[in-house]
Amino acid sequence: MSPLLLTPPSNRPDFDAVVIAEGDAAAARVLGLSLRDRARKVAERAGARRVYVLDGPAADAGLAAWRAAGDPRAVLAIWASDQVVHTPLVEPLLDRGPERGVAVGPDGAFAGAALAIGGAAIDELVTDVRGAGERWRGRDDVARVEHGRIARHVARTPAERTAARRHLEQMIHKPQDGPVTRWLYRPVSLPITRLLLHTPVTPNMVSFVVAVLGAIGVYYTAHADYDSVILGSVIILVAAYLDGCDGEIARLGLQTSRLGAWIDTVTDELTTVAYMAALGYHNYLRYDEPWVGYTVFYGLATFLLTIYFVYYYLIVVHGSANSQDYVDALEIVDGNEPGTLALRPKESEALTGIWAVAPHFLRRDFVNWGALAFAALHLTQWSYGIMLVGGTGGVLKTMVDHVKLRRQIREIGRRLA
Repeated sequence: MSPLLLTPPSNRPDFDAVVIAEGDAAAARVLGLSLRDRARKVAERAGARRVYVLDGPAADAGLAAWRAAGDPRAVLAIWASDQVVHTPLVEPLLDRGPERGVAVGPDGAFAGAALAIGGAAIDELVTDVRGAGERWRGRDDVARVEHGRIARHVARTPAERTAARRHLEQMIHKPQDGPVTRWLYRPVSLPITRLLLHTPVTPNMVSFVVAVLGAIGVYYTAHADYDSVILGSVIILVAAYLDGCDGEIARLGLQTSRLGAWIDTVTDELTTVAYMAALGYHNYLRYDEPWVGYTVFYGLATFLLTIYFVYYYLIVVHGSANSQDYVDALEIVDGNEPGTLALRPKESEALTGIWAVAPHFLRRDFVNWGALAFAALHLTQWSYGIMLVGGTGGVLKTMVDHVKLRRQIREIGRRLA
């Protein structure tokens, strides 16, 4: 089933890409990638069928041979000889659809990317970009398209490359990040990510290490003595810090993939559920009360049902692998195509006061620190009890949302029948 969440229709043309990466600066590395390699990855991520890199004396002759191999409908040119680029530089150009355009900054100055339609325009396009866009100035047939945020940064000198690195690192902060993630996790995970970006380590490798650490932490937590629980909770917390690195590597190194996103989220959910069950088993061993053991099964049921409700929405409606994309209130609207219907998030009033702060205390990043604090104080019964209460609230809320969602899906089917 295709996702039902209403998304803007795509008008991107089929295109090839030319990366102009001439001179010594193009070989300089920022966050593990040279300027030319990053530009090539940007073009590939944007959907280029073929990417040709102009980076040597024989580049022009090679470009002619490449052009002779097939006449593309559209060509994207990216200047990467002295600047770091990222996908927001070219995406606004492509989203405009099949028309000639150049990327500009907020000040209107040429930003180092241009799109032309028709293979005959390749030579003119490359000349334009090499000449800092001088040819398009004053022309009425060229659209000026302002690039997105974190799109480019000059990188000619070591100081500029350091500034470019800091500029790119802003992208690790997601809108869903809470204050605990922003101020306690990112300052530790980012330096680790910087080191890993200069190695062959991939995001999926990091996810595998996180899964192994999570399993070890769960094993130690499921013991009766507090020393083991504290050790297990510390390992779980270390895994949570490393868990931030896989996403950071993927975004900063242009290595994102749908498979990687699913590996990351499945690892997170399984570790969370297993850690809750391990805490319950620890309390069962300490108090030797059968009813404590029964609560473990209750907790597993609430957590797993909540995961089912959330990921039903993500798979069927949103098409995402990130639980932070979950939306609890939707409405039926007209789809992008005539005669179709879709769902979109309802506009809701912003939370204020304690209600704006409370959700951050239910997030995994805060729970990991809280569980460790309770373990250090020998109060694991409290952290476990809070998790059970949270699981109960979570399953009740998502169950109501799920019932509403199912009704909306049935209503869409009824209207379209």
